[in-house]
Amino acid sequence: MDSTVPLGNRLQGRVIPPCSKSYAQRALAAALLASGRTTLRGIELCNDTRSAIAAIEALGASVEIIDQNTLTIEGGLAPRTNVLNVGESGLAARLFTPIASLADRPICINGEGTLRHRPMSMMVEPLMELGVEVRDGGGKLPIEVCGPMRGGRVVVDGSMSSQFITGLLIALPVAERDTTIEVRGAVSTPYLDMTLDTLKRFGIEVMYHEGDYSEFYIEGGQRYEAIDYTIECDWSSAAA
Repeated sequence: MDSTVPLGNRLQGRVIPPCSKSYAQRALAAALLASGRTTLRGIELCNDTRSAIAAIEALGASVEIIDQNTLTIEGGLAPRTNVLNVGESGLAARLFTPIASLADRPICINGEGTLRHRPMSMMVEPLMELGVEVRDGGGKLPIEVCGPMRGGRVVVDGSMSSQFITGLLIALPVAERDTTIEVRGAVSTPYLDMTLDTLKRFGIEVMYHEGDYSEFYIEGGQRYEAIDYTIECDWSSAAA
């Protein structure tokens, strides 16, 4: 049954939008790489966030759910399994593949549902140029990587998605060598701003060309700081 509110009446109250799952997944990845205990507040345990939590636990983090909106994460990259299942989250697939590539053991990244049919070929050549052994499933999941990813200079096609660039930006600060990423045709640049903001909060510095995001310089050997962080609210229905 439809309901109407008569003209002249006023609605009052406070509306709090859910947390941004895009910010949440980036923060979870950063917390994995941080030394010490990170607290994430205002987090919403949706399917994509749960996929990211499962991923960082598989890669070595210890996650404790304090309440329905608060987590603590004891960081440290130390993979517990050779298979990383990211569910149906495209961001998690392209975010955690570079992070898994930091490890010196084979790790197979797999997914479920339609994610297994989505393109992942943009990751293969850049990862190989950064010193990673890659076995891919014809440009789709599953993909097996074996690092460690060492850094260097790499060209990335950014015309389809910014998600893989986000994965590289989060992973490469802890690589052995400095890295320059040349991006061709960057799209979804507000999400790259989101990534850079997350990195800054965790004490990581990245230099880049403002405006066109055509090149990023990442110093290797940086250290993520464990922080207490309230996740931003989501004012958009999109995610990347």
